[in-house]
Amino acid sequence: PLQHLLTGFRVFCRRCRFRWMWLAIVLSFAFYIPVVLWADVVPLVGMLMIPKTCAYVWVVWMGFSDMHRKRKETVK
Repeated sequence: PLQHLLTGFRVFCRRCRFRWMWLAIVLSFAFYIPVVLWADVVPLVGMLMIPKTCAYVWVVWMGFSDMHRKRKETVK
């Protein structure tokens, strides 16, 4: 069931540009959770939104680079 789906996703993503997508998502959540939990107590924790945003930019970069690569392949 879920394990088979994840295994298939891993095999598929070894060859694609999205193979690091899982890391970007985990980093995004890892930087966001402390902000949600402790920003009222320690406002400086809000600075963790910067690396969270960088993780989002990385996700967008992966998507655009894959789109650009596929576009180049279809033009040839």
